Amino acid sequence: MSNEVLNIKIKKVVADLLGVLSARNKDVISRRFGLKTGRKETLESIGETYGITRERVRQIEESSLNQVRAQLSSLKSSMTPFASFAADVLNKSQGVTREEDLFEKFSGTAKPSPASASLSFVLYLDGNLKRYTEDDDFQSFWSVSEQHVENFKKSVAGLISVLNSKKIPVVEAEAANLLKKSAAPLKDGNILTSILAISKNVGKNVFGEVGLNDWAEIRPRGVRDKSFLVLKREGKPKHFREIAQLINSSSFSNKKANVQTVHNELIKDKRFVLVGRGMYGLTDWGYKTGTVKDVIVDVLKNSKNPLPKDEIVAQVLSHRMVKKNTILLNLQDSKTFAKKENGTYSLREA
Repeated sequence: MSNEVLNIKIKKVVADLLGVLSARNKDVISRRFGLKTGRKETLESIGETYGITRERVRQIEESSLNQVRAQLSSLKSSMTPFASFAADVLNKSQGVTREEDLFEKFSGTAKPSPASASLSFVLYLDGNLKRYTEDDDFQSFWSVSEQHVENFKKSVAGLISVLNSKKIPVVEAEAANLLKKSAAPLKDGNILTSILAISKNVGKNVFGEVGLNDWAEIRPRGVRDKSFLVLKREGKPKHFREIAQLINSSSFSNKKANVQTVHNELIKDKRFVLVGRGMYGLTDWGYKTGTVKDVIVDVLKNSKNPLPKDEIVAQVLSHRMVKKNTILLNLQDSKTFAKKENGTYSLREA
């Protein structure tokens, strides 16, 4: 059955359900459940329309629902197809589904709509499925039972635990495997999809990697985090102009990164190292800050013995993107470096 047909049929069912109410009471229920516009209205806004208190609106709502429930037995059969539709959607996703996803499957859009509000109203009256309101940890979702919710939340906690142990984002397939190896009660099917949709603590970045939403690599909060993420993905140093281009082509947001802003942020953040002319790498890759001479000094400090010229060049090049001649020119600083008779170099003693 198409979304259009479902939408038409449920409007008829809702109209029949509200048929026992007076015009005012029907309007109150319609507005409280968003049956007209898809958006629920507050007790206060409805009260202002009729010049009555919030408490009086609440009383009207309660008595009206009791009236509707009193005649449910005669309309139960007309509600069943919609309750079955929703239950089928939930059962295909381990018994839990984000409300927006349920609505999209029913009405064709995840956005608030009269059809989706009507489905929610019918499910509320049917009572077999339960809605869970959005909170700090979860988006609004529906479930077939409290036991499914308990298992789902334990599975979310299990995934969070293993991700905390990994400390780095993983591809979706690996996240699914980690979930299977954990103590989570729900491991099979598309439970990971449900977790990513419903949990506010677990997410997926623009590159499809799964991690915790408070990680900068999953939810980058500015140009610095975005620069780190694209550079890490590239795996090699890039010019700051290229980094800006990578940010803008990665669908982080509609807001474009300014080249100069990117350059300024790279300079300020210790996660990045200038390794050549406008070229930046990550400190995680072993690149070192400072001048070429500073890097040579560091190389010799970390060596127990004097080093030959070629070894010094090789080690400096592993930390900085510079020309070989630049390194050799710096080695000629006799105030800092001492050349031995065998051609090796050490730091000159103070």
